[in-house]
Amino acid sequence: MSEFGQSTIETNLAQLFMRAFYWADEGLQNALKKQGWPGITRAQSLVFVNISEGVTRPSEIASRVGVTRQAIHQTINEMVELGYLTLQPDPTDRRAKVVVYTEQGKEVGGATVSALREIESSLSNRIGNERVVALREALAQEWGDPFQPA
Repeated sequence: MSEFGQSTIETNLAQLFMRAFYWADEGLQNALKKQGWPGITRAQSLVFVNISEGVTRPSEIASRVGVTRQAIHQTINEMVELGYLTLQPDPTDRRAKVVVYTEQGKEVGGATVSALREIESSLSNRIGNERVVALREALAQEWGDPFQPA
């Protein structure tokens, strides 16, 4: 039971999405550690996801992740020190910087793709391939703009 008087885990999609994300991210961290990569934090995972989707300006990454620009810069600087990313001038705005994968960052990306395939396969074994296919199809739909209350 939640503090609101009813169990919300089974009915609140946002909580289910987060629980699924944590499960997948923890599995990803386990797989990367087993492959010899040092621990990648959840914040670093979120930066990698955004870059893979073409979002490379730190301010845009911060906005999408829901943290301050200072917090995302700290995470990006850690990733630069680890050799995964580099900061380069934005070709469309010289005042701004963009994050770019280094060769080592590309290697981590390849290891991540491989690990995520294994995680999906594991999920298929656990809940059934049909459910994973249906989940993928539902999540791949265009949802439109985020909800705005009337």
